[in-house]
Amino acid sequence: MNWDAIGATAEFLGAIGVIVTLFYLASQLRRNSHALEAATNQALADATQERLLAIAQSSELAAALSKAKAGDSLTPTEMTQLTFFRRATFRGIQNTFFQHRKGLISDEVLRDYEQVLISNGTAADTKDWWHRERKSFDRDFVNFYEELISSESIK
Repeated sequence: MNWDAIGATAEFLGAIGVIVTLFYLASQLRRNSHALEAATNQALADATQERLLAIAQSSELAAALSKAKAGDSLTPTEMTQLTFFRRATFRGIQNTFFQHRKGLISDEVLRDYEQVLISNGTAADTKDWWHRERKSFDRDFVNFYEELISSESIK
């Protein structure tokens, strides 16, 4: 066997090694992407659960939400509670919106949060709160939310 044949064989084997390595790296990247998406979804679920448990564990907050939905007047303390609760809720959904834009949240998960926005955003008490607070949110999220609510009110 001559040196040219040995060199060509080694070059061929090296190319195969590079191709196998590229497939392995692509597989690892895919796994990492799935793990990152799962971790992001879990963090969102945990944050949502914390907000829901806050209502379940606080009779004052639950009463304030009920009064607001019924259109009853709220005490200054109840207004403060609802303001901070809504800020936390909308900040969480704004984060979901950002994570979706980065590709870390699926369309299906975003649609679930859209339904939360629609069910809350069409209530009169939330509309009033939103008009007072909207400037404290990212402009893209504000546009997204307001388009969502306006398209829902047309239906």
